[in-house]
Amino acid sequence: MIWRVALSVLALAFLAWVGFEIGRAGNDVQYARTAGPDTLINGSVQGKRIDRRAWSLDYDTLTMSPDGTLVTIAHVRDGRIHRVGKPDVLMKADGVTVNTATNDLTIVGPVSFTEDAGGGRTRTFQSTGALYNGSTRILNLSHPSTITDSGATVTVAKMTINFRTGDSSFGRIEGVKSGAQ
Repeated sequence: MIWRVALSVLALAFLAWVGFEIGRAGNDVQYARTAGPDTLINGSVQGKRIDRRAWSLDYDTLTMSPDGTLVTIAHVRDGRIHRVGKPDVLMKADGVTVNTATNDLTIVGPVSFTEDAGGGRTRTFQSTGALYNGSTRILNLSHPSTITDSGATVTVAKMTINFRTGDSSFGRIEGVKSGAQ
């Protein structure tokens, strides 16, 4: 009779152990956690081409996608598009989205570009958005844009600037304001 009690206790202990192991099955399996976007505050970021630097941006907030291919930058204070052998083009914008794979910039909000025109003159381009293709170094302002040079102001429907060759093309002229006072 004592062996029946011992055997019953042993069977109950075995069943309790099996039930415990079934209950915790799968708890030790490791699974990959999904990465969220990374956010940086107040800094500077720059893009590079194989031959040299392409652009740099000082920002208030930068958010990078989990895979690192898209970077969203808010409030660009001091942006620079670098030109070989020429002064940099200065940029200010509300926001910029950078495709790090292609080195392209999508610029939104009120945007302003300032370039040194030589002889102490500066030329300013203002628009509501722009696209900069990093591989061809072409800036495309597809919205109405205002060009200011030596006090004269011209508004065009769109414009394209090739920073590699210096060529510019303009859409229909929408308005002119003389620089004479």
